[in-house]
Amino acid sequence: MIGDTTEDILKWWEPKRLWFNIAVSFFSVLALVRTNQFSFLTLELFGVVLWGLLANVLFSTGIIIELLDAYYFKGKLSVKNFRWLFYISGTLLYCAWSFVYVVFYYMPDF
Repeated sequence: MIGDTTEDILKWWEPKRLWFNIAVSFFSVLALVRTNQFSFLTLELFGVVLWGLLANVLFSTGIIIELLDAYYFKGKLSVKNFRWLFYISGTLLYCAWSFVYVVFYYMPDF
């Protein structure tokens, strides 16, 4: 049973990872355009890569929560019913956080 459940969970979440990354990247670039900062140092490029990795780790929490519900609680928490809520709210919050972070990084007295 867990094999089918795991496969279903991954089939639902993983195709949405690309759109999550596109949205986060869009709002990050939008913030860069807003601040007129287009030059990157090596350290900043390293930060951008870490930011993307963190975004994907946080995206994976939806998968992990749903897998834990399926395995330990046998779906009794009905986390599956909140997939879209988790996906949309998580994506919007991370996009907003990315935008705000970039703006305040380059314009601290904004």
